[in-house]
Amino acid sequence: MVKLKEIKDFLESLVPLSAQDTWDNSGLQVGWEEAEVKTVGFALTVSRSVIEEAVSKGVDLIITHHPLTISGVKSFVPDVYPSLLYLELIKRGISVYSLHTNLDVSPYGPTRFIADEIGLKGEPIVERPPYGVLGLLREPLTQKELLEKLVSFLPTDVFRTVNYKPTEKVEKVAVCSGSGASFIDLVYKRVQVYITGDVKYHDAMKALDLGLTIFDMGHFGTERLFFVSLKKVLLEAFPSLDYLILNEKSPFEVVRDVE
Repeated sequence: MVKLKEIKDFLESLVPLSAQDTWDNSGLQVGWEEAEVKTVGFALTVSRSVIEEAVSKGVDLIITHHPLTISGVKSFVPDVYPSLLYLELIKRGISVYSLHTNLDVSPYGPTRFIADEIGLKGEPIVERPPYGVLGLLREPLTQKELLEKLVSFLPTDVFRTVNYKPTEKVEKVAVCSGSGASFIDLVYKRVQVYITGDVKYHDAMKALDLGLTIFDMGHFGTERLFFVSLKKVLLEAFPSLDYLILNEKSPFEVVRDVE
């Protein structure tokens, strides 16, 4: 029998809560530490559909990247977000544990996963906290080849580019999963391509004028696979548990024709 506290303590030994940003809310969101866990589900974000699937598949613990809330909850009523999620989780007896910015700066996080998949070795974009990876590809690729490689494993069918030059050879690359536009000023002189998500209009214009190529693979696209490295180490530590990847998709839909 595995208790929630054992999993919580293991995760916090691997990815300490002390590594998160001061504004963040990583850690146990909902749950009783003495509760028994048999099935673990992974989801980027808790939503109604994620909870419904967790209930139908007997999930005891949902491990997420995004906390249920960062700003806090002032009241628990069923028609207000996110309190409606808390109420449903408590009603169903499902625990939630989140690893957010502490995972972002960890070797087990989504940025490092993307870097490894494209053969990028390097150092953090910033040292404290150590966000992102900036360095050299194992072998140079054209921008088109790099983009094709990203599309081959990231769960996104929609992406945006700035200064895209398909045939240009690329060696110097930076990656920051989620929302990384704030680092444009730190990377544009040091890399040819910056891979991130959530780039806004004025940030894109800045990159355009600075000559920096950006591959905006989306917030969902760059973080959905946050669980890959965590799942491997959890399987080794708790082999008796069942592990499920809960179904999710980006909340955005691309509409090409209005009928």
